[in-house]
Amino acid sequence: MLNKLKQLLTLEAQKPSTGPSKDMAMAALLAEVMLADGEASPEEQARMSQLLQRLTQQTPQEIQQLLAECLAKQQDVVSLYEFTTELKNLPINEREQLLYSLWQLAFIDAYLDPEEEGVIRQVADLLYVPHSRFIWLKEQASQKATI
Repeated sequence: MLNKLKQLLTLEAQKPSTGPSKDMAMAALLAEVMLADGEASPEEQARMSQLLQRLTQQTPQEIQQLLAECLAKQQDVVSLYEFTTELKNLPINEREQLLYSLWQLAFIDAYLDPEEEGVIRQVADLLYVPHSRFIWLKEQASQKATI
C-alpha cells in the first residue's frame, strides 16, 4: 500500500502544468491591471512592455508575441487564480518584483484607480505577499511616479 501511495505521488509530481507559463502569467497580470480602469493608453501599453521585458528578460519581439497571445487569451479568464498558481511558488523577491511592477503600471497615469488597486490587492493575496510589503511596495511605486 505504501508503494502504491509513492507511485501516485510520483505520478502527480510528473504531471505537466496545465496553467499558463510564468511569462504568460506575468503578462496577464500586468494586462489585468492595465485594463482594470477600462482604458489602455499608449503610455500604459509602452510601460507594460518595458516592465514585462525587465521581468522576463525576453527580447522586444518576444514580448510583442507574448502580449498578443496574452490579450487573445484574456477574454477566457475567469479569475486571477489561474495566473497566480504557478507564480506563488516563486521566491518572495520575484513575487515582490512582480507586485512592484503592477504598482508602477497602475501609477503611470498619475492616478490610482480603485479597480487597479483592487486587482493588485487580490494578486498580492494570491501570491502570499504580506500586507506590510504590499503597502511598502505601493508607497515606493507612488513616490517614484511623482518624481
